[in-house]
Amino acid sequence: LLKIALGDAYAAGVEFIEKSPDVADEQVKMALRFIKYLQHPFHADLKPGSYTDDTEMSVANAKVLIEHDYPFTKLQFAQAYLDEFNRGGRRKGYASGFYKFLSSISSGQEFVDRIRSDSDQNGAAMRSVPFGVMSDIAEMIEAVTIQASLTHDTHPGIFSSRVVALMSHFALYEGGNFKDIDGYMEWHLPKKDFQKYGYVFRDPWDGGLVNNRPGCPVSITTVHAVVHLLKNNNSLMDIMRQLILWRGDTDSVAAISWGIFSAIAQNEKLPEFLYHDLELGNSKTGERYLRSMGDKLFEKYSK
Repeated sequence: LLKIALGDAYAAGVEFIEKSPDVADEQVKMALRFIKYLQHPFHADLKPGSYTDDTEMSVANAKVLIEHDYPFTKLQFAQAYLDEFNRGGRRKGYASGFYKFLSSISSGQEFVDRIRSDSDQNGAAMRSVPFGVMSDIAEMIEAVTIQASLTHDTHPGIFSSRVVALMSHFALYEGGNFKDIDGYMEWHLPKKDFQKYGYVFRDPWDGGLVNNRPGCPVSITTVHAVVHLLKNNNSLMDIMRQLILWRGDTDSVAAISWGIFSAIAQNEKLPEFLYHDLELGNSKTGERYLRSMGDKLFEKYSK
């Protein structure tokens, strides 16, 4: 959870900055120095070091896993998303429509009753790393599918969430040699999914922006980019450098890839400011809180 937050908060400073090329080039140069969290040039309300919905909703999923037992329900996830949104002070960084939705409801049941679940974007995938702790793969896939279907009940939304959970599980339980991920995914995913999207495991990412493309939503481009990063890098910092250069939805790619790769790179030394300045040093939402939640998660699922 902590590495999800660190990656998310740092990469948020360059998320979708390409709409202004001159600003983007300078921001990327600054980001590649790794000396401080950066203020996003177009979002003054997202303060340097603040994480986004990627982390906050990952924490909410972790809380469901900690506080409840399999089988999980949509209502449990809905209530957790709303609770964590309110607990974090209704932070900016959510998609504007979803932010307004969360701000307008008062209960998990209202969430379930009113939410539109037809999105094919990467909002469900970005929060799916914590499910990798579940040792039973069939139960894990069912759990991650339930949470995805609450908001992203579409083929790309559910597929991308399952991929993230499976890669997280692979890193934790299978040693994480991602050169072997193709066969692992083919074994555990429905055949129709692998027939349609199997290229995200076989083919290298083309190095372009991680965003929506004709006929290919950002949920699919996100997992394609993450798979490439995990296959072709040996450290968290190398992963971050590469995704910054690609641009696009950098914070979601960073949150997922850092969350997964942290199982392999537990002893990697990272710049100290990433820890000290996360969430502006707020112990309620920052490093101390995330470590505590992570400890509880692994304490329950390592038994």
